[in-house]
Formats: sequence, structure tokens, C-alpha cells
Amino acid sequence: MGRRRFSLVGLPTAYCLLILGTIHFEACLFTTGFRMGEWRNWQTRRIQVPVSARTWGFKSPFAHNVITDRPRSRRRRFLWPLLLSAVVLAALVLARINDQATAAVNHLDDIRQSANELVTSAAAFGSLSEGIATIDRAHFQTITNSVLAALDGAGIVVSEPPESGHLVGAASLYRLTVSTWRSGVVTFAEGVIEMADEGGTGEERIYAGLQQVSAGDVLYLRFLEELDRPEVPDPIATMPALRFLPNSITPVSLARLYATAAGAQNSVLALRADLAVEQVTSQPELVTNPDGDLVVSSAESITVDVVVANRGNAVAPAQILNLELLSLAGAENRTVDVHELAPGGQTTVTFDNLVVVPGQTYQLAVALSLSVADGDPTNNAITLTFIVNEPTG
Repeated sequence: MGRRRFSLVGLPTAYCLLILGTIHFEACLFTTGFRMGEWRNWQTRRIQVPVSARTWGFKSPFAHNVITDRPRSRRRRFLWPLLLSAVVLAALVLARINDQATAAVNHLDDIRQSANELVTSAAAFGSLSEGIATIDRAHFQTITNSVLAALDGAGIVVSEPPESGHLVGAASLYRLTVSTWRSGVVTFAEGVIEMADEGGTGEERIYAGLQQVSAGDVLYLRFLEELDRPEVPDPIATMPALRFLPNSITPVSLARLYATAAGAQNSVLALRADLAVEQVTSQPELVTNPDGDLVVSSAESITVDVVVANRGNAVAPAQILNLELLSLAGAENRTVDVHELAPGGQTTVTFDNLVVVPGQTYQLAVALSLSVADGDPTNNAITLTFIVNEPTG
């Protein structure tokens, strides 16, 4: 439930109860008028002349308990225990009231601390709308998962009813607020991912989730109003201002913004592969001459290496890489299979023994033939022009 605080009020209360109990016991002995009788050894204290039974009769003053109770003190004898019992009972009641008040303040402070932790999560969630067009899927899921973890922690604080009856309303409202926020964030996140991957009803789910989050913001204001009731104890510190959605835009407009960004063709939120031709190198090496042209040293053939990478967040299936080497003398075409690539993976494809003629200009084009949709079709090919130098000497 949260951190419990130790109250020093219970120590003096318990000490007083111990003293009062001791006084109560001694007062009972005193007010009963009980006195122990005296004992005499008849062997050593016997008188020389025997006395007949009629002289003392059976009223011997020794070896008998004497009760000094008098009718006029009988009422006072029973009044003291009753009075002390009432004092003890009052002390017990006051101790119970103090414990409940301490528990109520501790419970409110646990809620306040959980609300303070939610302030950061609420700010992160609210800022999603500002960068939704550039936030990738992993970053988006990291933010929403951290928000859900913070809401789960806040829910644990109020998972059990408070000890004080005065806090039942406030604790119930906070529990409902956290639950509403959480349900809204889950629905919103699922809608955004659905819109990025499939479109369809994703926008409707985004809107439904944002409506729930907005309802949670309203419930939190009702919770703060509940704390202002006179019978609710004052918390140790003020509850923070807290909202997950900005006031400047309605849930309808915000849902449309998220849906447009998530459903865009180049959205980085979508779960899709993105194959790219990253680099083209050759042997002999391609260099730039003083005139700014790409050249290779004199040779009768060259080898071309092409780096293909998957920039997407989904596995890229096997594809075909095409190479065309074009000159005035004609064209040479080749194809090579590119194996499946995991997200972030890359491979190098080699085309060797490409025939060239010194002094000729060539156009080299490498391009992927894609059988499935790709994240960015603009990075699937590279074309360059180079000159094979004449032999020197």
C-alpha cells in the first residue's frame, strides 16, 4: 500500500495506560478496606493462667482477618474503580482516534507521491503529439509502456480501502482516475499501431482511447475537490496539478493528427521492412579526379561490391539485386539473390569480372527488385558514371 509511518503518539498513550492500570489495581485494594490479620505463636505467648472460653469466647483478636468496612464508605469504595475504568476507556478511544488520523494522513501522502510520479509520465504522453511524425515504433512503445508502468504503480497505492472512513470517497475517485487513464492509454496505443500497420478502424480506436484519457483528467479534478471536504484530513503537502492531454486541442482533432501521421506512407511507426542500397565500391577503386569525375585505373575488368541493408523494423524477405553496366559498346546485366535480412541487418553482394575497356565511359546502375511493399522506395537503387583511365607510359 505504501510506506507506513511510525507515530510517537502511541508510546505515551501505552505508558499512561500501564500507569492507570497499576493505580486501578492499588485503588481496588485500598477501597476494599482489606487488612491482613496478625499471627501469634500460642506456644511462646501462652499465659501462665489458663483462661476459660467464656472470658474471650470466640472473639480472639489474633490470627483473624479483619474487614474494616463501614456502611458509610461502601459507596465510595465502588466509585473509584468505575472512575478509573472510565479514564482508561477514554484513553483507549483517544488512542484509536489518533491511530486512524495518522493512518489517514499517511494514506493521503502515499497518493500524493504516486501522483507526483505520474506528472513526468503525463508530460511524456502529452508530448507524443509534437513528434509523432518522426517517432519510430520502438520509441513510441517505450514511452507508452513506461506510462502504463507508472499507472500500475499508482493503482497499487489505492488497491485496498483506507482505514479511515473519511477517505473512502477520495481513494475511490483516485482509483477510478488511474484505471480510466490506463484503459485510455492502452486503447490509444493499440489504435496508433493498427493505423500504422493496417489503417482501417485504427483512427476510431485512437479517438476512443483519447476520450478515456480526457475523462481521467476530469476525474482527477473531482478527486481534488473531494479532498477539500471538511471531514477529509489535510495531506502533508499539496497534491500536484496533473493532466495527460493538453487543453489546447480537442480529442477529436488530436485523434485525426495521430491517425494521419501513423497512416502515412513513410511513417516510421509502421511495422515494415525498408531495404536500401547503401554503398557501391569497386576494384580497382573508384576515385575522383581533379575535374570531379569518378575514374578507375586502367584495367580490362572490374569487381563491384554492393552493400544492401534493412533499415526497417520488420524482417525483409529475400529479394533480387540487379546490376547493369552500360557503355557505347553495349550493356552487361547481372542478377544476384539477396537473402532475408533482419531489422538493422546488412549484406554485401559481389559482381566480379565485369569487362571494361580503357578510355571508355560507363554508367553503373544497381537496383533492388522488390516483391513486397517497402518502407522507402527512394533508397532501393544507386546509379553512377565513371571513366576507365588509359594506360600510362
